[in-house]
Amino acid sequence: MKKIIWTAAFILPMLIAGCRTPQYLPTPDTIDVNVYGSYIKIQPLLVSEIKGELIAIDTDTITVLTKDAKECVTIPVKDVLNFTLKYARPKKRYWWSIPASLPAAGMHGFYFPVSLPVNLLVTVSVTASSENAFRYSEADMTYDKLRMFARFPQGIPPGIDRASIR
Repeated sequence: MKKIIWTAAFILPMLIAGCRTPQYLPTPDTIDVNVYGSYIKIQPLLVSEIKGELIAIDTDTITVLTKDAKECVTIPVKDVLNFTLKYARPKKRYWWSIPASLPAAGMHGFYFPVSLPVNLLVTVSVTASSENAFRYSEADMTYDKLRMFARFPQGIPPGIDRASIR
């Protein structure tokens, strides 16, 4: 039992740290005044996944400022297998509810083996649904509607060089 507790104490902080949203995403209160594009993950046909800020969408291409290299990448729309768009950070984080549910299940005494999985199932599902609250995918919207989440919804203006976008 002690080994399980130490393993959980080691793994839980890693899981929590991996669930962080990009800091340039606005909070739900400031969505209407955000000057940046939304965070997008695109899975193209022949290339590895592209992650970063949605800069612009033209009739046949999507431009993304990549998260790692900080350079604009243009992908043909026809080559996109799927995408996931995140347009705001969650207002609250509920990850703390998972370890907090353990003492509540412990108070059930004899029914602990039954109540623990139920409590964990409920708290994990609430936590997961809160993380997905501000997310869209290709099943939820068309590319035309995706434009409103770009930094330049009407396309990159003629006087702006793609290499200078940061």
